[in-house]
Amino acid sequence: MALIQLESVTKAFFADRACTQAVIALDRVDLTVEEGEFVSLLGPSGCGKTVTLGLIAGFERPTEGSVLFRGRPVEGPGPERGVVFQEYSLFPWLTVRGNIAYALRGRGLSRAARLAAADDALARVGMAEFADRRPNLLSGGMKQRVAIARLLAMDSAVMLMDEPFSALDEQTRARLDDSLRQLWRREGKTVVFVTHSIAEAIAVSSRIVLFSGSPGRVAGQWRLPDDMPRDLDAPEARALRDEIRSRLEVPDL
Repeated sequence: MALIQLESVTKAFFADRACTQAVIALDRVDLTVEEGEFVSLLGPSGCGKTVTLGLIAGFERPTEGSVLFRGRPVEGPGPERGVVFQEYSLFPWLTVRGNIAYALRGRGLSRAARLAAADDALARVGMAEFADRRPNLLSGGMKQRVAIARLLAMDSAVMLMDEPFSALDEQTRARLDDSLRQLWRREGKTVVFVTHSIAEAIAVSSRIVLFSGSPGRVAGQWRLPDDMPRDLDAPEARALRDEIRSRLEVPDL
C-alpha cells in the first residue's frame, strides 16, 4: 500500500455562494507516493501543485475523489504530515530552540524533553550553534533550516514543502537543495516538494511529477536513479531537463 494516494481527485473552487461558477484547480488526478520517496511536484504557476499539497496536508478536501494516508481518508491536518511553507512561520519573540520546543507542546513531554528534542533536531540540520538566537538574527536560509528542524523534532512521517527556498538567492537555494537531499537520504523521511524550477526538481528528487497548466493534470513522471548526476552540466541531467521542457512548453520553467 502506498503511503499517500490521490484517487481521481478533482478540486473546484466556487466563485459564488450558489456554487454555480467553479474554477477547476485539479482534474481527475491520480498520484501515489511511496514511503521514503522524495517526490517533486513540478509545473507552472496555477497548475494545482500547492492545491495538491494542501489536500495531502488536510487543509483542503477534494470536490471529487479520495486522498488517503496509509489507506485512510485524510480528513484534516495531522502531525504525521508536517508542512514547510515559503514563509518561515517562526515566532519572533522565541529563540530558535524555543520555537521548536513550542511545536512539541501537547505531546506529553516535559519541558526538558522538549528542549532536548529541539537541540537534537537543530544538530541534525547544522543549526545547533544558533539555538539561542531569535529569528530576526537569522538569514532566510537559516530560518528554513529551523522550520525543517521543527518537522524533524515532531517526527512527522511526511515532510510537505511548498516552494520553501524560492525567496532565497540562487546560491543559497542551491546549497539548501543539496543539504535537503542529504538530510532526506540520512533520515529516510518521505518528502513531497512543490517547485516550479526544473533544475531544483532534478537536484533533489527521486521522482518528478509534472503537472499541466490549469486545470491541473499529471502530464508526466520521471524516476531519477540515486547515482544520477544532479548538476545540469552533466549530460544525463541536461537531457532530462530538455525532455521535461519538451513535454510542457513553458519558458519560465
